Amino acid sequence: MAERPRVFRDPVHGLISFHGDDAGLGRALDTRAFQRLRRIRQDGFAALVYPGAEHSRFGHALGAFHVAKRVTERLGVPADVARHVKVAALAHDLGHGPFSHAWESAFGGAAHEDWGARILAEDDELRATIDADTLAAVGAIFSGSYRPRYARKLVSSELDVDRMDYLLRDAHYTGTGYSLYDLDWMIHALGLAEIGGDLDLVVDYGRGLNVLAQFLFGRFYMYAQVYYHKTVRAAEHMFGKVVERFARLCVDGKAPPGLPAAARLARGEPISVGDYLGLDDARVWCALEDWAAAGDPVLADLAGRLVRRRLFKAIELGNEVTPELAARIDAIARSHFGDAAESYYAIDRAERQVVGEDDELYVVGHPRLGTVPFQTIAVELAPVQPVATVRVLCAPELAAELRAILLP
Repeated sequence: MAERPRVFRDPVHGLISFHGDDAGLGRALDTRAFQRLRRIRQDGFAALVYPGAEHSRFGHALGAFHVAKRVTERLGVPADVARHVKVAALAHDLGHGPFSHAWESAFGGAAHEDWGARILAEDDELRATIDADTLAAVGAIFSGSYRPRYARKLVSSELDVDRMDYLLRDAHYTGTGYSLYDLDWMIHALGLAEIGGDLDLVVDYGRGLNVLAQFLFGRFYMYAQVYYHKTVRAAEHMFGKVVERFARLCVDGKAPPGLPAAARLARGEPISVGDYLGLDDARVWCALEDWAAAGDPVLADLAGRLVRRRLFKAIELGNEVTPELAARIDAIARSHFGDAAESYYAIDRAERQVVGEDDELYVVGHPRLGTVPFQTIAVELAPVQPVATVRVLCAPELAAELRAILLP
């Protein structure tokens, strides 16, 4: 019996369709692993600054699949390779925890890529919806061992379907417009060429010159104005401080109720894939509300500030904080908060290269250089500096005193 086609109306790409050979993936979308992505925001705490940024990892997964489908059709990729790329694009974010990257930074340990690999390997419900050959191929794409090489680049590179979707999606939902670029022409500029004895993903210089510049500047401004916005970073650091306090209580056997799986993670204990899939933004927000009335005064205070959006203040610095200055910051915090001082301030070092130094993507048809690494062209097209800033984030009670010593 033929699988029923699925069609989603998406505000970024229009209609996203799962039909023909892709119709069977609709069963994967119905699994707990994928439905959980509806309850994880794509941009973590960015909604505290941009109220429209409520979009989910589920919508992004559909968008990445759609872009992968368009690109593989444009490049004439063989059907089996195209399927592997599309499924990898659809599944690439399965391992994200609550609040996306903020959770990963707060808890440490396994990265979302590791959890994604575990979900694909251990979740029986999901595995029953995808054939074994495709599961093995997706695992190889994620590990970097898949051939042909261009398939891996489509899923993970400086110009992959993940970035192609989230830059447009985040611009739409935040309302910023910084990263709007011409997706149609970008896809038109992509090609396949033999590089180093293997068929690889390339960008045509003549066709892609302007859209590449658009794409690179868009990424730069989104990092500077959205992902590394001072208030977004303040919320992320506060969440980290909450988790640090929670973890300390867990180790001492005083864990507050609400997130037993997170308590085990905090103690460095293993948890099952099923328990991990039970962690999402909604459950953590409920726990934060409960912790705001917890018996531990520091946890209660920090959680209460976060859920009521009483966030740390940001003091922007031009230079790195010296050890001497760090000691003075800590002394001021201790005068207000005693032994809990470290829970009430953070030195935020936000840095992101616009283009990674070790990327292997290539641009072909340069009038002087021929075939060159993508990074070389990126510097030529968009000679922007890495997104880098140093700031002190602190409880409002500390702001005036810290500004006096940091901004004399």
